[in-house]
Amino acid sequence: MTTAGRHAIHDAIVVGARCAGAPTAMLLARKGYRVLLLDRDRFPSDMGQSTHLIHPLGVAHLRTWGVLPQIAARSRSFTDWRVDLHGVVLQGAPPAVDGHGDSYGPRRHLLDGILAEAAVAAGATFRDGVRVVELVERGGRVAGVVTEGSGDSRQIEHARLVIGADGPNSVVARCTGAVESLVEPVVQSNIWSYWRGIALDHVRLYIREHRGAFAFPASDGTVLVAANLMHDEFVAARRDREAAFHARVEEVAPDLRAMVTGAERTEGFHGGCTRAFVREAAGPGWALVGDAGMKKDPVTAQGISTAFRTAEMVGEAADEGLSGRRPLDDALADYAAARDEWLLPYYRFTAQLARFARPTEALAAFYRETQTDSDATARLFGCVALTHSPEEVLPSA
Repeated sequence: MTTAGRHAIHDAIVVGARCAGAPTAMLLARKGYRVLLLDRDRFPSDMGQSTHLIHPLGVAHLRTWGVLPQIAARSRSFTDWRVDLHGVVLQGAPPAVDGHGDSYGPRRHLLDGILAEAAVAAGATFRDGVRVVELVERGGRVAGVVTEGSGDSRQIEHARLVIGADGPNSVVARCTGAVESLVEPVVQSNIWSYWRGIALDHVRLYIREHRGAFAFPASDGTVLVAANLMHDEFVAARRDREAAFHARVEEVAPDLRAMVTGAERTEGFHGGCTRAFVREAAGPGWALVGDAGMKKDPVTAQGISTAFRTAEMVGEAADEGLSGRRPLDDALADYAAARDEWLLPYYRFTAQLARFARPTEALAAFYRETQTDSDATARLFGCVALTHSPEEVLPSA
C-alpha cells in the first residue's frame, strides 16, 4: 500500500460502478456525502460473463430508488416461473416483495448505465476508464486509492472509506488481504445468446443430472436462452459454443429448442464460469459489496438482487460511521455480520444446486409434494429469489 497524506478529500470512494457500486455511491451521495465512483470500463457497456435476471427483491430496490421506470421502458416485466426439476414440473411465482412480484431481465449496459447515471444525479463524481492499482494506507487503515488512467498516469485519491464493488477479482479485496472461506471450484458454466421472435413471458428452468437450460425475457424485445454445461464440458466446447449450446438445449429442453428454431439470433454466443467464495466483508477503512465480497454460482441468478441489498446494507453502515453516530469500524463489522447471517444459507443452497446432482429420495419426494401445493411452490421459489431461507424450507439431509 501507498502511504497517505494527512487529509481525506472524499468521504467515500467506491471502486466499481456496476450493479453493486453504482447504487452504493448513489445512496451515500443522496445522504450528502462526497463520493467518488470509479470503474475501469467505459460506460455504457455490457459484461460478457454475466446473465442478468433481477428477482422481485431486486426490483423492489429499483422501485424504491426511483429508477425502475427507466428499466421498464426497455424491458418487460414477468412474474411466472416454470421449473422442471428432474422431471417434476413446478409452476407459479416467487413471493412478492412490498406487494409486487415483478421480475426483469435488462441487459447490463442498460441496467448499469442507468444506475451510474443515478449516482451522478445524486451528486457522486464518476470516472470511467480508470483502474485502481493500489490502496493508500495511513495508520493501519485504508485511506484512499491509487488510480491509473490513460497514458499510465497515476493519481492518489484520499477517502475516509473505500468500498470495493469491483467483482470477484476485486483489487480492494486483494490489496486488503480479505480472507476467503467456503471456496467452491467452478462446477458448471453457461453458454447463452439472445433471440427475437420468441413468445416467452416467464422464466423457464430445466435441471437434469449434470445438465440444464433456462430462458427469460431480456431487454428490447429479446429473450435470453442459455445452456448449462458442467465445467469440463464447457472447456471442451470453447471452439464451438454454438454446437454445444444447441446439443444441450435439444437434450434437456426440446420445447426451448423449438422456440429458438426459426427465431432471429441477435448476436453471438457468450460464455461464463466462476468459482464461488465468501470473503470477509469489512476491515479498517474498507468494505466489500456484491460479488467482491461473496460470489455465488449463477445457477440461482441471485447476483444482482444480492448486490442491490448489500449496497443498501453497506450504505446504512457507512452512514452511521461517516456521520459520527457510531465508530465507523464498528458499523462496518455489524454490516459484515448481517451480510453473512442473511446470505450464507443462500450461498450453501446455491453451491448444492450448482452441482446438478441427482436428488436424494427425500428431496425428490419433497419436489413431488410441492408440485401440488401453490404456497409450497412459492416458498421453494423464494429460496432462489432470496425471500425464504433454504434452511427453513428444504428437507434436512
